[in-house]
Amino acid sequence: MKNPVKYAIFMTLAIITICFTGCVVSSNTYKNADKYSAGNADFEGGKVKSLDINWNAGNVKVIRHDLDTVVVTETSDKDLKEAQEVHTWLDGNVLRIQYCKSGESFIFKKIEKDLEIKIPKDMELEDFHYDGASGNCSFQDISADTFDIDSSSGDVTLKQKGESSSIDVEVSSGKIDVTAETVDKIDVDSSSGKIKVTAENAKKVKADASSGNIELHFANVPSDTEAEASSGDITIYVPEDSDFTADVDTSSGDFDSDIALTKDGSKYINGDGSNDMDLSTSSGDIEIKAE
Repeated sequence: MKNPVKYAIFMTLAIITICFTGCVVSSNTYKNADKYSAGNADFEGGKVKSLDINWNAGNVKVIRHDLDTVVVTETSDKDLKEAQEVHTWLDGNVLRIQYCKSGESFIFKKIEKDLEIKIPKDMELEDFHYDGASGNCSFQDISADTFDIDSSSGDVTLKQKGESSSIDVEVSSGKIDVTAETVDKIDVDSSSGKIKVTAENAKKVKADASSGNIELHFANVPSDTEAEASSGDITIYVPEDSDFTADVDTSSGDFDSDIALTKDGSKYINGDGSNDMDLSTSSGDIEIKAE
C-alpha cells in the first residue's frame, strides 16, 4: 500500500534535518502538478466518485454534511504562501488532494496545517485513498467500495457505512480503530499501536500488530479470521451462540474463554465450528469473550 520511494525520500529528509536543526522538513512532489489549484475549494458532489488524499503533516478529518458539495478546507496557525496551501485537482471523477505545491519544502515545527473534507451525506464513493506521513486522521460514516489507508505516524479512526469490498489500513506508529457495517475483507496492520475492529458483517478479517494489543468485536463471526500479535494480547468478542473453530498458538501467554468450548488439540470449537479463527501471539494472552 505504501509508496516505498515517497516514504524513503520523506524519512531520509526528516532524519537529516532533525540531526542538524531539530525540525522536520518535507518536500512534496507529485505528477501533473500544473493541473492543481491552490487554496480551499468546493466541488459538485455528483462529479466526485473517488477521493485521493495525500497529507504530509497535520490532522485530517472527513465528515458528512447536508449540502450536495465536497468542501475542502485547511486551517493553519500561520499565514500561508500560495505554494504552501492545499492543492486540489478533479481528475475526471477522482478528487486529488495534496498537502502543498509539488516541490514545496516545509518545516513542520514552524507551520501546522489541518485538513477537513465535507462530503454529501448520501455520497457513495468508488475508492477512498489516504496516505499520511504524520498526524491523526478520522473518517466518519464513509461509504466506499474500497478503502486504502496508510499512515506513517498517527492514529487512524474509520467508521465505514453501507457495503464495501475491502478495507486496508496500515500504520507504522499509531492506533487503528475501524468500525464496519458490511465488508468482504478487512486487513489492518500496525507496527506499534493498538488495533480495534468492530464489524457487523465481514467475510474475512486479518489483524497484525507487531507491538500492541488486538481487540476484535463481531456481531457475526467472519468465515475467516486471522489475528497475530508479536508483543501484545488478543481479545475476540463474539455472540455466545456463534459457530467457530479457533486455532490458538501462544508462545508466552495464556488462553482463556468465558464461552464453554470443546478442545481438540490446539483447536477450540463452538457450535458447529464452521468459521475459522487463527490466533497467535509471541508474547501475550489470547481471550475469547461473549458479547
